[in-house]
Amino acid sequence: MGVRDILQRIFTKDKKIVLCGLDNAGKTTMVTFLEKGTFVDHTPTMGKETTEIEVQGIRINIADMGGQKDFRSLWLGEMKDAECVIFMVDASDSERFDEARGELMKLSSIIKEKPLIVLANKCDKGNIASLGEIIAALNLQKCPSFEIFPISCKTGAGIVEAFMKIYYKLTGKQLTKKISPKALTVFDKGGVPLTSTSNEDVLQGGLFAAITSFVRESFKTELSQLRLEGNIIIFKRSRHLMGSIVIDDSGNVNIDDAESGLDELLCHLENMCPELEKEELNTEKIEYLVKQYSSNLLN
Repeated sequence: MGVRDILQRIFTKDKKIVLCGLDNAGKTTMVTFLEKGTFVDHTPTMGKETTEIEVQGIRINIADMGGQKDFRSLWLGEMKDAECVIFMVDASDSERFDEARGELMKLSSIIKEKPLIVLANKCDKGNIASLGEIIAALNLQKCPSFEIFPISCKTGAGIVEAFMKIYYKLTGKQLTKKISPKALTVFDKGGVPLTSTSNEDVLQGGLFAAITSFVRESFKTELSQLRLEGNIIIFKRSRHLMGSIVIDDSGNVNIDDAESGLDELLCHLENMCPELEKEELNTEKIEYLVKQYSSNLLN
C-alpha cells in the first residue's frame, strides 16, 4: 500500500477540506502528491481548483485555493461548508511569515469553529524555521485549537502523518498504517544495496544477506517473494532500481498493498532522480529520499 492507498482509507464519508496559504507555499503540489504519490511541479493556482478523490464510492472534495493576493478574498466564503481548514506555510521563507499571519488572522471567525491544521511545508530544505518559530510568527497560540506538522510536498515526508491527524479531527477515530513494513531496501539495477531503513533490527544477522542474494537471483527467475524466518520479503524492479520490503508473515498485511507501496516508492525515486536516465547514480540523494519517503510507510 502506497501513499495514495493509505490516504484512500482515511475518509469514510463525504467531506470537504479547504486548503489555503500564500502563493508558492506548495498547496497544489501537495494535492498532486496525494493523487500520484510523487512530486509534480505546478504553475500557480488561479482562483480555485477542486480535486475529487473517490474513496469506496464516496467523493472527497479538496478545495485548493489560489494563494495570490487577488484570490485570497475567496478563502473565507469557501470555508463555510468545510469540515476542516488546512493552512500551508513555506517553512523556508521566513520573510513572508508576517504576511501569512495577516491572512490567517482574517480567517479567525471561521477557524474558531473548525479544525485548523497548519502544514509547515518544504522541511526538506536547509535553514528552515522550527515549528516553535512558526507558531510564534503566525500567532497560532491565539487560535482556539490547532495542530501543526512539518511536511515536504517534494519528498513526501510527513504527509501521511498529517493526514492521519486530519482523519482523527474529522472522525474521532485513530488511523493506523496498513503496511507497517519491518524494513525497506533499495538496490541499483545490478543488485548492489544502496540504502536500507527499518523500524527494528530485522536486517541484522543473515536476513540482509539473504535479501541481497534473493534480489540477485531474481534476474534468473520469476520470483518476486520469499518467506524466511517468519517474514515475507517482496521484491520489485523499476527502470533503473530495485527494491525489497520486509513484512511480517502473520497474514495481517495484504501482500498486494505491500507490493503497491514498494512500487510507488521506486516510481517516486525514478521521478526525483532524472540523472538515472544518464546512468548516473547519486547514492546520497537516494538514501535521503528513501529516508524522507519511508516515514509514510514505517511506524
